[in-house]
Amino acid sequence: MTKQNLKIYFLVSMMVFCAIVLRVLAKYDIWIVPGGIARSLIYIALYIGWGISVRNRIIQTQVRRYLISIAGLMASWFVIRSTKYYFTADITIERQLWYWYYLPMLFIPLFSVFVAISLGKSVNSKLPELTLLLYIPTVLCLLLVLTNDFHQLVFSFPKGKVWTDDHPGYEAGYYLVIGWEIICAFAAFIIMLIKCRLVQRKKYLPVLLLICSVGYALIYAGGAEWMRLVGGDVTAVQCLMYTGILESCIQCGLIQTNSGYRALFEAGSIGAQIADTDGHIRYASSNAPKLTEEMIRLAEKGAVMPDRRTLIRSSRIDGGYVLWQEDISDITALLEKLEENRKTISESNEVEQENYKTKVKINAVREKNRLYDRLQAQTAHQTDLLDQLLSQYEAESAPEIRHRLLAKAAVIGAYIKRRGNLMFIGERDDVTDTAELSACLDESLANLELMGVECAIDIPGQNSIHIQDAIRVYDFFEAVTEAAIDDIRFIWLKARSLEDAVIFYLQAECETELTALSGLADTCVHEEGVWRFSMCIGKAGEQA
Repeated sequence: MTKQNLKIYFLVSMMVFCAIVLRVLAKYDIWIVPGGIARSLIYIALYIGWGISVRNRIIQTQVRRYLISIAGLMASWFVIRSTKYYFTADITIERQLWYWYYLPMLFIPLFSVFVAISLGKSVNSKLPELTLLLYIPTVLCLLLVLTNDFHQLVFSFPKGKVWTDDHPGYEAGYYLVIGWEIICAFAAFIIMLIKCRLVQRKKYLPVLLLICSVGYALIYAGGAEWMRLVGGDVTAVQCLMYTGILESCIQCGLIQTNSGYRALFEAGSIGAQIADTDGHIRYASSNAPKLTEEMIRLAEKGAVMPDRRTLIRSSRIDGGYVLWQEDISDITALLEKLEENRKTISESNEVEQENYKTKVKINAVREKNRLYDRLQAQTAHQTDLLDQLLSQYEAESAPEIRHRLLAKAAVIGAYIKRRGNLMFIGERDDVTDTAELSACLDESLANLELMGVECAIDIPGQNSIHIQDAIRVYDFFEAVTEAAIDDIRFIWLKARSLEDAVIFYLQAECETELTALSGLADTCVHEEGVWRFSMCIGKAGEQA
């Protein structure tokens, strides 16, 4: 939790505390009218502030629109309530304002259902047309309440007495309206839980607040005096509870937000920094070097070497520059070694010996070139894809899309690097350990998490397998990742060791059709949006 969040929570708590104090004072006939107006203004400010916060945090258009509408309905509820109690003396008007309470009471749960249905959809998606039919019973319930004076099917009033909300009778229509509100509220929360079943972070918070809301209603209905003194304002308490439930859904991940990019960038291992046009660093990854303002200015014009092992490059972006580091220690070490050899040759005059050393180096370079050419041939598709992503990144202006393109590039780059490692190991030996394969998959999954993908892996080590089998498993994982990279939400890998074989399981949750990859695995099952693959490979020296 950040300091900014703590400040906000403290401010909200103090505002609610002040509102409770004003209510208690009013119970003792102290500042009844001014205190009541002040308390209403506090709650109105809270819900307006929450609506502004939602607008800034929620990226999905439909979810943001309905959450802002809920905040507006809560604020309007307090406006209607304050008008009824403090700004009118006409009994008929007061009764009509009381009926209008049911506008927010009915539409807040309905909009919560729309929020739940909209979760997990694209940014600009719209609700299915059949969903909008839910407006019909909600509007009918509202009209039933607003026209109560003509039929008294919701509230009934004793004969010969003034019609007010002090001691009304509750008819069948009242329970119909309340039942529809409860159905919508519980349906919204259940849909959220079903849609976000993979989110584990503090999912208990909405449940606790929902239990508190129900518990409050039961205690209040039971006539507890202390509850009527402190929390007797049903409007205030239920609005707070409902706002708390929705906010906790946001905090625990049931409702996704577009916040946390600073932490995501800092957690990256790309050695990059983002500076504004004045040369001030705004964002930096965890392994990025500290750069002076002068060095940043020089990097804007061309590559800069802060030391013999690092090269700093930059590229122009909207509002500033992105700077990244390249490790040139191998090149520097090679140049230094060549210089040392030149001096040795000139000083010792051992021409034949130096010629031999030179031939060894040439052969080493040739061997490296052979290996690099082989790697390039085997990863040509990924190299082209990486160039395409970087070109799209340079041409793209939207920050969200640029961030996602960088994350995709990181996934492809991790595969190219680790695929080369496996190939180099295969040059020395045809056997490796499952721990090496696990390390390759760990790095790829770490970069997938930058895209918000839920990842899990469980591959035990100390199992010897052929290097070609390890490459086969890793290539299959990359094929699944690349095929579903635009909509993959969850990927899980597990290995189970048998007596003479190792079985690898891969599960991926996505909308992409992966049937074409079934031929690369031993088994393929698709169920409820989840693809399940398995591959059986023999241990080194064994046959599966």
